[in-house]
Amino acid sequence: MEDDEPMRLLLDVLLKKKYKLVFKNDGLSGMKWLAEGNMPSVILSDFILPKMNGYDFLSSLSQSGMFSDIPFIMVSSRTDEPFKKRCFSAGARGFLDKPFDPSQLYKLLDKVIESTVEN
Repeated sequence: MEDDEPMRLLLDVLLKKKYKLVFKNDGLSGMKWLAEGNMPSVILSDFILPKMNGYDFLSSLSQSGMFSDIPFIMVSSRTDEPFKKRCFSAGARGFLDKPFDPSQLYKLLDKVIESTVEN
């Protein structure tokens, strides 16, 4: 999930050749989309979002029976270790610091998706 249009455009350019992308502006619209029966291979979410931030969205998914197994990658410019640990404790399988190098994004997505397939 990403509410920043330039970042959405960048992610679209970087990822659309390999992945089918669905963008949502905030955690509430993401929860609604999931509740409609959609099941993504991975969720990549910014931390700072309107209505429901990425951390609250992650926490909601982790506590739900239906969505807790969806791999989640948090993206944030907030990179302090206590925050990262909190995200991993809440169920994140990856963390990407903003700004990021596209190769970091590709490696992290491949790693998270690969580990999901193995389990």
